[in-house]
Amino acid sequence: MQVSAQRDAASPTTVSRRPNVSWRERAFLPLATAAEVLGLSPASLYRFEAEGRLVFNRMAGRTLVNVNSLIGLIDSAEDWAPSDRGAAARAKRSERARERWAP
Repeated sequence: MQVSAQRDAASPTTVSRRPNVSWRERAFLPLATAAEVLGLSPASLYRFEAEGRLVFNRMAGRTLVNVNSLIGLIDSAEDWAPSDRGAAARAKRSERARERWAP
């Protein structure tokens, strides 16, 4: 049984005939693939499209993402920096906690 499995794996009928093309070299990507490239949900891509930051096209009844707009969105990503959001609220909670435990 192992011999036939090895033979099937090596046979030309199981080899994909599609050329291996990088996503950057394509004109369009399916929505799910574009979401995977970005590490975001398809809903986020719809939001970017509504904001005008991403271009969708319809072809053969499918929603496709224009790769040039996807690359533009990636290039426009901001560098991450920690924020102080919530620092004031944390300080206030600490102050209240100290007041409760003070003798």
